[in-house]
Amino acid sequence: MRKERLEQMVNAYAIRGYQDDEEMLKHENLDFVSVCVPAAAHREVVEKAATYGVHILCEKPLAVTREDAAAMIAACQEAGVKLFYGASYRYLPAIMKAKEMIDKGMLGNISLMMEHVIGGNGLEGFRDLGPHHYPAGGPGGGGLGLMDHGIHLVDLFRWFTGSEIVTVAGRGNISGAKPSTEYLTATTATGATGILIYNEATFSSDIPTEGIFSEGQSWDASGPQPAHAWHKHPQNIRVHGEKGSLRIFHYANKIYFTDKDKTIEVPGIEQCANPFHFSSQMRAIVRCIRNQQEPEVTGNDGLKALEVVLAAYESYETQSMIRINHS
Repeated sequence: MRKERLEQMVNAYAIRGYQDDEEMLKHENLDFVSVCVPAAAHREVVEKAATYGVHILCEKPLAVTREDAAAMIAACQEAGVKLFYGASYRYLPAIMKAKEMIDKGMLGNISLMMEHVIGGNGLEGFRDLGPHHYPAGGPGGGGLGLMDHGIHLVDLFRWFTGSEIVTVAGRGNISGAKPSTEYLTATTATGATGILIYNEATFSSDIPTEGIFSEGQSWDASGPQPAHAWHKHPQNIRVHGEKGSLRIFHYANKIYFTDKDKTIEVPGIEQCANPFHFSSQMRAIVRCIRNQQEPEVTGNDGLKALEVVLAAYESYETQSMIRINHS
């Protein structure tokens, strides 16, 4: 951690600060830690925390390789600590409301789920996350690409349908290489199709009327966007079923539902948009620890999402559809 940033946090929150994670683990009596270091360092930090008997929330992606992710899960099991996976999208109020509607059967059987993020400031404006996040030459790319962002949607595809992803085809960006269009097409065991398309090195083709007033903070391919403001390119997820469809503006905190009779804005969504959904996630973790319950989102969920994304890379390398046999 940068010394000046550490001093800012210490002064702002009246806490003790450490530049060495092991020193913190040695000297503090911690209930759990949140691992928010770059993905390439997740395994080292998680395994270290596990040896001190501390429960762990690990940000997405769980790791950069299947082997690292499996080793992290094994280390936590051996140490008897809980490993929570940072699938924070599950705690966004609009996403939670969509899940409730799906579970009530309002859409019928899910047939299609989609997200695309296309835009930015051209190739010159593209910013790779770099080798400290994702080792050069391996899966990586930008902050709204397949590896760093799309992995959220892969988790939602599994959660919305209540089934595993069984086949994958796609293509992902390589850390340190020139970016290209990324895509992932997945099929679940229930027959639903999930489609992701990302390109952060071009320009949006959205027209002005496609924007929305957003309750929460957000990001688009050109950068962060403030809360309580008009967003020209709002992130959104489309879910289609046999009886109805949803368009979920998860950061704007709005949902539109369409069936054979109507299109409506869905009422009753909790006013707890980004970034306040992280507090909902933390409350769920504290509840699990206090009540000695299993995590709502486990390390295995993180491993399964990672396996699907890595399968898209394998698909492009082999020019074939990949069948998933989850660990």
